[in-house]
Formats: sequence, C-alpha cells, structure tokens
Amino acid sequence: MEGTAGNGDDRLREAATERVAAALATVGNWMFAPTTRRRIMAASGLELSLGDYTLLAQISLHAPVRLSVLAELMEVDKSTLSPPAKRLESRGFIERQFDPADSRAKLVSVTREGKLAIRELWKARTTAVAALMEGWEPSDIEHLADGLAAFAEAIKKGA
Repeated sequence: MEGTAGNGDDRLREAATERVAAALATVGNWMFAPTTRRRIMAASGLELSLGDYTLLAQISLHAPVRLSVLAELMEVDKSTLSPPAKRLESRGFIERQFDPADSRAKLVSVTREGKLAIRELWKARTTAVAALMEGWEPSDIEHLADGLAAFAEAIKKGA
C-alpha cells in the first residue's frame, strides 16, 4: 500500500513540477519580451538597452569585478561587454578602478547614479508585475512571493 501511495505522490509532484516549468517559461518570456522591456524602460525614465541593463545588474551583483570575470559568469566573450561598459561609464552608472591585486587590470563597480538607475528600473518592473496581479487577494500574492523566494534560494544554492 505504501508503494502505491508513493507513486501517486510522485505523479502529483511530477505534474506540479511540469506546471511550474511551463509557468516559469511564460514568466521568462514576458519578462524579456520587447514590449515589457519598453514599458519598464519608459516607466523608469531611463533609456538603456537590454544588454546595458543586464551588464549594470551583473556588475551590481558582483562588484568590484573585472569585466573578464563577468564575461565568464555570463558566458559571453569579453569583447561583447566592452561597448556596453563604455556606455554605462559615459553615463556615470559605473566606474573603473585599478585592481589592487594586479595594477594592470581594472575593476568595475556601480556608482551612486548607477544604483539609482537600478532602483528606478526595479520600481518600474514591480509596477508592471503589480498590474498583472490586480484583483488578486493579498494572501495569494503573499503565497506566490513565498514560493518564488524559496525557489530563488534553491537557484542560489545551485539545487
């Protein structure tokens, strides 16, 4: 009897996991859709390409960091990061400093202006997400937030 109950639980878990995977694909597609990005950029008041925003966010997470290290983390060629890094630096969103461990290398960090830009983008993104949940019960939003936070922690742990 226990074996059959376990198999039923396994099937329920598998079906639920498939629903989660499908929902995450839809969420990911929405988050990176050009219309969503344009809406978020317009609401933030910033004009950043997806590449510039992605690099700014990655520098924010890992700073101070060499662009070569970020390229490895992002699985791109370092040469693809140089143009957006120059644009972000010219706008005052990032700064370069010599690496104390190797004076030939430079580290990049997010400036105060860059942090303010990220904050505006996240506020705009939050507003866009809130619009999708208009009419939801607060407890449903809280439940979703708890589940996604646990999922995010599993991702961070490499599960």
